[in-house]
Amino acid sequence: MSNDPGTANSDAPLPYAPLPPGARGPLDPPPLGAPPPGFGPQLVIAEGVLTKAAGAADHIFEAFHGPARSVDEPTGKAARELAGWESAAALRTSLKNWQNQSKAAETWLARIAESLRASSHTYTSMDQGVEQQFSVLRTYG
Repeated sequence: MSNDPGTANSDAPLPYAPLPPGARGPLDPPPLGAPPPGFGPQLVIAEGVLTKAAGAADHIFEAFHGPARSVDEPTGKAARELAGWESAAALRTSLKNWQNQSKAAETWLARIAESLRASSHTYTSMDQGVEQQFSVLRTYG
């Protein structure tokens, strides 16, 4: 390995480059009054957005379910008619894989809708609870 600073394999230390005036380094503490890391602007979700998103997930589920199941009968029939052929086994295998994958997608969509509804309920009840607590403080303040 060469120690020539002009080569890519140099073992020489990098030159010290001071920060320009006023610049902050990665180890400097944050300025006074700055929020701690991870605390940014307040998250505000408009009323009904999460419930509407849950309804959209339900709609996608319904739109997917029928067409996803529509391949079961014709594929099964084709596999029966090709009994004894390697194609029949391939059709049964592909149908089973499709059923597993489509069921996973349906489960995923149902859980998304359920989670959105639960989040909406939690967000709304938490928002109302905080508002009630502050209204009591405003009464005595």
